[in-house]
Amino acid sequence: MNKRLFAAFGTVVLGIAVIAGIGTYVAAAKNDPGILVADAAGTYTAPDGKSYPQVKLNLNVYPNSGFGGHHGAGGGAHPDWVSYGAGGPNGEILSDAVNGTNFQVPPHTAVTITVFQYDSGETLNNDFFAHVRGTVDGTAKFVKSYDTKAKANASPETVITNIPADMVGHTFTLHGLSDEQDQLFVSVPLMMAIDEEVGAAEEGATESGYVQHPTKTTFTFITGDEGEYIWNCEFPCGDGTIARFGNAMSAMGYMSGHFIVKA
Repeated sequence: MNKRLFAAFGTVVLGIAVIAGIGTYVAAAKNDPGILVADAAGTYTAPDGKSYPQVKLNLNVYPNSGFGGHHGAGGGAHPDWVSYGAGGPNGEILSDAVNGTNFQVPPHTAVTITVFQYDSGETLNNDFFAHVRGTVDGTAKFVKSYDTKAKANASPETVITNIPADMVGHTFTLHGLSDEQDQLFVSVPLMMAIDEEVGAAEEGATESGYVQHPTKTTFTFITGDEGEYIWNCEFPCGDGTIARFGNAMSAMGYMSGHFIVKA
């Protein structure tokens, strides 16, 4: 009898967990229900001489959701949560953007992503994610200080394969489940902006509330056949939660989203 009661109790608990998980996923998906389609950008010639059609995405990473965008005016339900968002080619803050964390790109295409990183940072739990992985040549182009007013690099652009594990703001990590679709794994660390400048900007030192000099990271990878993948940040930035992997870290529309490869 006790075994039956225990089994029944376990089934109920499992059912509640599944329902809660589905509810959390559905609620999170509402944070960014749209899809940002990458812009066509001509042709890309890989180091091996092969040519591919090229598309580009420009993204920003913020220390909060006050920029608006797909969260709505004032940052939506969680204005203090860190978040990715659609950005302009020079790191412009697109407060009226309706999409920002679900992306669509074509198959068999060179995808170039530029990320302007406006947040501070700390140390990764696992320095595996401090290395550039899955990009063309295993590298990324990095600018430590980009002047968003002058729309120019304020420090030299360098080619990197990794950054210090204690200077990571966030990561862009793209992966898929093991199934019949082409495997795609890309992970790029995004260096933190200057911590003091981030804090000062949030307190009103800049009109936008964000630093004038974010870091800038650009990387390219090649897609295979059609498929749907997930991307997320691997830096623990869910403040106030266990191991800091809750809140924004576990919510679609903030630090994760869908990555769709589709013609």
